[in-house]
Amino acid sequence: MPIRFPTILIIMLLTLSSPTLAQHRWQKPKPPIPKATLDQIIGPITTKSPSKPLDILWVWGYDKNHAPGAHDYVRVRDLFTSLLKKIPQTKVSTAYLFPTKNQFRKADLIVFFLHLPQLTDQQFTNFKAYINRGGGVVALHESAIIRPASKGKKLAECLGMAWDEGRSKWGAIFDDITIKNQHPIFKGFPDKLKIVDEFYWNLNIKKTGVSILGSVRTGPPRNSRGPIHPSKLSKKHSPMFWTLEMGKGRVFGTTTGHNTFSYYDPELRIILFRAMAWTLREKPDPFMPLVFHGITSKQNLVGTLNDFRKYPNKPRRPPRK
Repeated sequence: MPIRFPTILIIMLLTLSSPTLAQHRWQKPKPPIPKATLDQIIGPITTKSPSKPLDILWVWGYDKNHAPGAHDYVRVRDLFTSLLKKIPQTKVSTAYLFPTKNQFRKADLIVFFLHLPQLTDQQFTNFKAYINRGGGVVALHESAIIRPASKGKKLAECLGMAWDEGRSKWGAIFDDITIKNQHPIFKGFPDKLKIVDEFYWNLNIKKTGVSILGSVRTGPPRNSRGPIHPSKLSKKHSPMFWTLEMGKGRVFGTTTGHNTFSYYDPELRIILFRAMAWTLREKPDPFMPLVFHGITSKQNLVGTLNDFRKYPNKPRRPPRK
């Protein structure tokens, strides 16, 4: 029996109003990596403690639209704050949606993983002042998105790159990433890196102070159903990892980090923990044991095979008071 038009309309409305499915369901975690291989990338560890007490702030929010396994802001917050607390002399706290002026004053490093709210001019001013006076920032995935385009330009002045509404695109990573392994964050890696994830391109880019450390060819934007042939990739590479040096401060940004399992990828953990140390002007050594924590098997293989899509009670909004 044919479906009548009103029935089709109702189905479409229900689909649009329900949480979005994970956009790239074909993506699976990389096979675990031998610990010896990762130890070679990390190199010798000579110190277990930072040179001074550190105050790290993790900024988070709720995700309303993605199915479990993507944009799991609360889950990743809990994972990384618990890891960072293991570093000696390190205080770790959290901020919901955006730091207060007092939190900016106290923090040595601020990590953002959320979709930012509509920031006021004063919040942008506080953000830039924090970086200029010597603060460190690590911005992950959707933290680079803010709308409209005028706000994206302001955010790029703080992060180095940010979403440009009407021009920017999102989609799966279909190719190995070309990296600059002369930089301390990527030291020891080969010049190509594989990450199973999503990223954004055609971003606003700040005119001064930005260095691109990793780039990749793009494929079809938006949702994807499987790998594509290399002939369908762009000839031009687009940035995926970058740094910004502004005033006395340092920023590391990446638009990867869509999949929850990416945060259990030991190679990405090396990059993120090194980036945190770099923004703090600290040696990465005290951060490196965290690379292996909770994901090392008895066979000394490091990583996960869990795609984290079976997460039935993903929190999507603040609890009712």
